[in-house]
Amino acid sequence: MRISVLIPAYNSASTIGATLDSVLCQTAPADEILVMDDGSIDDTPMVLKRYEPKIRVFSQPNSGLSSARNALIARAQGDFIAFLDSDDLWHPKYLEMQAELYKRCPRAAAVFAAHTNFSGAGSYDWSRGPSDSQVRIEIFEPLGFLRRFRRAPGHFIMSFCCVPKKILEGMGSEPFKLKAPAEDVYFCNVLPFWGPIAFASEPFLGAYRVREGSLASNRLKCAEGEVRAFQLLRQHYRNDADARLGKEFEKAFASKRRALARILQGVGRTSEARAQLRDSLVQSVDPLSLAKSFALLSLTYFPRLLQPKWPPVDRQ
Repeated sequence: MRISVLIPAYNSASTIGATLDSVLCQTAPADEILVMDDGSIDDTPMVLKRYEPKIRVFSQPNSGLSSARNALIARAQGDFIAFLDSDDLWHPKYLEMQAELYKRCPRAAAVFAAHTNFSGAGSYDWSRGPSDSQVRIEIFEPLGFLRRFRRAPGHFIMSFCCVPKKILEGMGSEPFKLKAPAEDVYFCNVLPFWGPIAFASEPFLGAYRVREGSLASNRLKCAEGEVRAFQLLRQHYRNDADARLGKEFEKAFASKRRALARILQGVGRTSEARAQLRDSLVQSVDPLSLAKSFALLSLTYFPRLLQPKWPPVDRQ
């Protein structure tokens, strides 16, 4: 099985070196490492040049993460595609263990690995390597994955995801759509149409770099992006999904609208918050979801002093 590693890079001169080092020290080396310089205006091209010919570098005008990933997928020659962002890191045994996980579950539409968070511009200290006895694997059928992703989306990060090339080809020329930070939400909610999802929930095989001022730190932009992704997915679920998947999707969509409404209300955009909550009422498919949406909508009409403390825009 040939493995392709795909890395989009934009203004990542301070982190891309550590990312590439984590790929090049894998116990199961990748067959190819493809990097897309997405119109960087810092020293990213110079850093990438130092790693040639171990990596293949492409460039395009700045078009966003979805465009960069789609362009790299089209160029990849591997059977197994490993995605990695330009500031995240892999444990040295990451590819070895992900490939083994796929061999155990060849029906999987994707395999994910658990990760830990860290901050700073350097590398991560992998002080202790995982052993076979530590590995804990979960297999989610499509409905189970939708439920788990609704409750804990942070467990499933694209930097720690591998997908068979045949699955990506089946999705067409644009497996990834929308702008950051919505592209991952869209992609993960498409995966249930293609099969079960495998997840190595222990040990940590990835390190996710938390950076101040990143898109992920802005709750409002993330919530707006998630609602856009669900709007794009909705017709897909109505036309192509079975009834149970469709019901779970609508439940998740109503939840996303409530999350966005809370943040909008917190920044004083009350009319927009109420619009989201009214839509969530229409979408609610069970009594509990309906009650949550109705309660939140009612609270927006209370005097400000009697309203709850709404979530802030920025994550602490």
